[in-house]
Amino acid sequence: MQKKGMNVPKVNEPNADDFAGALPQEVVNAPESENQPPPIEKVVEAMFFVGGQPLTSKRACEILRGLDFKDFVAIIAGLNKKYKLENRPYRIQPKGNGYEMTILPKYRIIADKLYGMLKEARLSAQALDTLALVAYKQPVCRQEIDTLRGNDTAAIIRQLVRLGLISVQRGQSDAREITYGTTKKFLELFRLKSLEDLPRHQEMEEL
Repeated sequence: MQKKGMNVPKVNEPNADDFAGALPQEVVNAPESENQPPPIEKVVEAMFFVGGQPLTSKRACEILRGLDFKDFVAIIAGLNKKYKLENRPYRIQPKGNGYEMTILPKYRIIADKLYGMLKEARLSAQALDTLALVAYKQPVCRQEIDTLRGNDTAAIIRQLVRLGLISVQRGQSDAREITYGTTKKFLELFRLKSLEDLPRHQEMEEL
């Protein structure tokens, strides 16, 4: 039965904002322990990092034992609140029968200018965020990437290396020092002649 006064979105899944506050923010930001499995909120977030088809509550509940529909949309609301507070360029938004991670419209303009045909890259919002960070900060170590992104980027970095968009660089004085930088394939894919063609801070402010 529809609750009186509740806005019902035009998708089969409810709007996650309707459940904002259902989970305490400290639950969404719960620290991980090496001796314990990651919190269910982190696992749900990781599902969106993968990209692909929109994630439905039914599919999420099938994968995660003990997760129910109400918890699923409450987790999404908590994550979106966190992203907003941290000024992240993406949100988890309804699409079709489920939800997907999408870049906010004002950042989409920057992404399109930087990447050209974004769909050609077939990367998630988090992968694009990490790739842009490497492009602007290179050479950059993983610890710095993790700090700037606010989470563990090991899986995303491996994906970008596997795709040939970034490469591993060894330190000249210490071979154990590993940093990352973009590749020629990165320039070709995003139709850049050189790294000098990357949009600069002033250009982004003018968009």
